[in-house]
Amino acid sequence: MKKIYILCTLISLGSLTACFDLEYENFSKISSENFPQSESDLDAAIVGVYHSLGKSFIMRGMDNAGIVFTTLTTDEMNTSWGHIWEQTERFQWSANDANSNKIYPVYQQGITKATRIIDAFEKSSVEDSKKEKSIAELRALRVLYANYLYSMYGPVPIVKDAEIANDVYTEWKPQRPAKEEYYSFMVNELTEVYPLLSKEVSSDNYGRFTQGAALTLLMKIYLNDKKWEKAAETAQKVIDLKVYDLMPTYESIFHIDNENKDNVEVIFPIQRITSNIDFSWTWFACVLPATPLYKPEGASIEIWGGLKMPWAFYDKYEAGDARLNTIVRYYIDTEGEWVDYREIDHPKATGAAPMKYSEDPNQRGSYQGNDFIVFRYADVLLSRAEALNEINGPTVEAVELINKVRRRAHVDEIRATDFTKDSLRDFILDERGRELYCEGHRRDDLIRHGKYIEKVREKGFTAHDYHVLFPIPQDVMNENSNLNQNTGY
Repeated sequence: MKKIYILCTLISLGSLTACFDLEYENFSKISSENFPQSESDLDAAIVGVYHSLGKSFIMRGMDNAGIVFTTLTTDEMNTSWGHIWEQTERFQWSANDANSNKIYPVYQQGITKATRIIDAFEKSSVEDSKKEKSIAELRALRVLYANYLYSMYGPVPIVKDAEIANDVYTEWKPQRPAKEEYYSFMVNELTEVYPLLSKEVSSDNYGRFTQGAALTLLMKIYLNDKKWEKAAETAQKVIDLKVYDLMPTYESIFHIDNENKDNVEVIFPIQRITSNIDFSWTWFACVLPATPLYKPEGASIEIWGGLKMPWAFYDKYEAGDARLNTIVRYYIDTEGEWVDYREIDHPKATGAAPMKYSEDPNQRGSYQGNDFIVFRYADVLLSRAEALNEINGPTVEAVELINKVRRRAHVDEIRATDFTKDSLRDFILDERGRELYCEGHRRDDLIRHGKYIEKVREKGFTAHDYHVLFPIPQDVMNENSNLNQNTGY
């Protein structure tokens, strides 16, 4: 069998110039025999590995995007659209027709690209310190893709061997690795490489892996595996970097004018631009109200309005919570009328609009250029609080970490004496939902708390315990007879 997740040719990377200051070069005709060679080729190739992240997680088509599978399958999102959207929300997928089938190969391609470019750097004459840092960056990015696969499908074969990655015609039919092997690979890679990465966030490395990004990824891997001591320790390492802090207001985190190194809360973003629609996305078009039509503040926005935050989730917020300023319930429509969307009787009025980000003045129809924030400091604080509670129950430190986040939201502080370990665990899950809504964390959070299937059933849909994992695409199974499908499919 041909190894299908090999990068035969690199895509044109010129359209990322605005994000990484690269000169345009067309790599569409460059083969694995003559690319990459020069230092500039290698730098461009790193950007190509990052491209798979945007392509997979917040692609402009959205229906096949990773963010959909981490939100629409949870209690923080619903849809009024049918077909693949309904299939995803209602857990009606199979190995043959799951919408998630389209994202599996993109994550795999990201891993294989990283392995190829790591090998190219190792064989290059690039100065040693730059080589070391670049390889560390690629290894961390490779783990990010591996962890997305792990979360969605469990441990699956990935290409870590350069000989396999560089040979398009290799027969490669591996069995699935053991969970312990896969997990150890991710942990060991991040533990080894994070000290080699840049500590500070600069204009040159904004949007790329730094020590903080690698440590945050490691923290989340520990957290989701309930390695509480390790998760708490790793979160503290991020705090001890003294690079990150909470922004003064919730809205300022997501304002398009703050997409730079001075946004001290952002640990790792996916950069987006509207100057090329391949590197934009369509969040606003998906979530904003279409009837009555939401009136944009500046740019003309094409609105489809099929994704919403269920009112049951919206009601988790306390009155006066500043985070509600980023969730649209009340607005002026295009007719100049004041709208309470909760009072609208319309098939698409299924909840509030989780806008999250400020409007992009350069938006082009449905395409916006807001950066998507993958990791940020508030997540680190809440993750350490959760881990500390699991270790010692409600402590002054754990509660203070939560209150740092709540004070910014202008909601009442909590007291350790008001909670047991169990009740604080439930409170933290809700607080993470309120703080981190639609940032791609809810699915893992619910699975970790054993509430993922429970929440979809509360939405009125049928789900089975095995639905905590998606099926491995059937075409992948057909090409490798040594693979075992996930239970239930």
